[in-house]
Amino acid sequence: MRALPLPRRGLLAGLLAAAALAACSSTPPKVYTLATVPGAAVAGRPVTASVAAVEVPKYLDRPQIVRRSGTVELGVEEFERWGEPLANMVQRVLADDLAARLPAGSVVTTSRTLSGDEALTVELALGRFDPEADGTVVLEAQWRVQRKSGGRPRTETARITRRPADDSTAAEVRTMSDALGELADHIAQQIQLPAGRSKPR
Repeated sequence: MRALPLPRRGLLAGLLAAAALAACSSTPPKVYTLATVPGAAVAGRPVTASVAAVEVPKYLDRPQIVRRSGTVELGVEEFERWGEPLANMVQRVLADDLAARLPAGSVVTTSRTLSGDEALTVELALGRFDPEADGTVVLEAQWRVQRKSGGRPRTETARITRRPADDSTAAEVRTMSDALGELADHIAQQIQLPAGRSKPR
């Protein structure tokens, strides 16, 4: 078989590369969402609360799922995406998680749906919410409970780590949901404490 002249080889290689790129661009991304997880209700009276807009790090404020591939390197998964902005999703799911953990009759909304009659507002800022290079999910958070009745809110912190059951993205997202549920446990306990007190360490 006679070899192709060099210009033709280059043209053929270009066509193959273009075809591969077109095939990739036509592949629909997989879309994921965090989910509410069950939790034990804390004791106390029913409350009305709202979850304010959540702050997330800028490197996570994108449609693509982000993973750490090293100490200073981030991997962005173009074909694995969130179904909505991460900040909005955390806000919505946290409100549902809190509703499942506060005493029966409690109502928890978000700042997009609040009525203005809520007794308290939860303010949350995430420092991290992504997996390490080995797959371990890390959630670092600061929050405070602002009560309508007054009192000086105290900022609380938590660092939660969990390991997914396997290396799949679905397992990773389920683990992130579990970590957010654990954070809701801490916040629900703080909500039920008298104003001005912090939970025991």
